[in-house]
Order: sequence, then C-alpha cells, then structure tokens
Amino acid sequence: MLKKLSLLVSVALVVALMLPPQVWAEPQHSAAGPKAHRFYNPQKVETLSGTVVAVNRRHARRPGRPDRIMMLLKTAQGNVKVFLGPADYVDHQALKLAPGEKVEVKGVRHTHRRATFFIAGAVKKGDQVMQLRDDTTGRPLWAKGRRGNIT
Repeated sequence: MLKKLSLLVSVALVVALMLPPQVWAEPQHSAAGPKAHRFYNPQKVETLSGTVVAVNRRHARRPGRPDRIMMLLKTAQGNVKVFLGPADYVDHQALKLAPGEKVEVKGVRHTHRRATFFIAGAVKKGDQVMQLRDDTTGRPLWAKGRRGNIT
C-alpha cells in the first residue's frame, strides 16, 4: 500500500514539473472568476454610461478563492451586471463607488450560460478613473500585484 502511494506521488510530481512555466505564472483569479481574463478581448472594448444601482461583494463559493466586487449599472438599455475584480484589489482603490453615482465603464460584454455580464477594464467617475485592466493586453492589474492605480 505504501509503495503504491509513493509511486502515485512520484508520478504526480513528475507531471507537475513537466508543465510549461506559463501555467505556473497564470493569474489565479479575475473579475468574473478564475478564467474571466480569457474572455476579455481589448479589440471588443465598449463604453457603458449609467447610474450605479448597487455595489456588492460576491463571496467565494470555494475556499481559497477571493471575494469579488460586482456592480449593477442602470443604462438606457437596462440594468447590466458589471464585474470589477477581486475585493482585495478593488477595496484598495482610491475611487469608491456608491448607488446613485453616474459612471462610465470601459470593458467587454460576455455571455456565459445564457447570462450576459460586463467585465470592466476601467471605471470613470467625474475626473477619477479606477483602472482594472491593461488597455493594450486586457490583463488584470491585480495579477501583477499593483494597488492604488488611479489617474
């Protein structure tokens, strides 16, 4: 029994070491979940304007995953769910959002399991901007450990 267990652990270790370095460097979490960065195409960015209806913290369903911040935005076309990013990143931004405020959100619309949501790249309120993603690549800024990106 012990020999089988040690063989299994050895095989798992060899397989893990054979993975390319990009797999190890991949960010663990993003706006709408662990793989949302793959849905963010900088060539499909659009801008929504509207009024903040609510800003909510979505608790992680699994241990080890971060809470996420979601905003409900009332636009001329109706309400839109906007995923901002992990709570530990968004909470450290200088720009704070509250219901009733007028904002512009740059990001990408995505449909998953018949639900449409918006993955934010930047949120602008007045002359303040909360930058959430790199404009060129679409990579989430929290993946690089940056905090307090305000322009």
